[in-house]
Amino acid sequence: MKLPSILSLAAVGASLLLTSCETTGDPNQGGLFGWSQSKADYRLHEREQRLNQLDRSNAYQQGRTEALENEYARKKNQQGSW
Repeated sequence: MKLPSILSLAAVGASLLLTSCETTGDPNQGGLFGWSQSKADYRLHEREQRLNQLDRSNAYQQGRTEALENEYARKKNQQGSW
């Protein structure tokens, strides 16, 4: 084998290794060659949806807390006025 054919074979092998790696949208896991912008965008979208869901749940729970505190205060005032 000649040197150019060995280099060609090595280049093909390296490109197969790089293209067969699983890509990720997480920059901490993907490294230099495993990065996928579309997966990163999808990951970001999922996280934003989860954050919105948690914000709505938090607002609902805060409203419930306020309603219960108001009810408690009203009942306490009613007992004190008798």
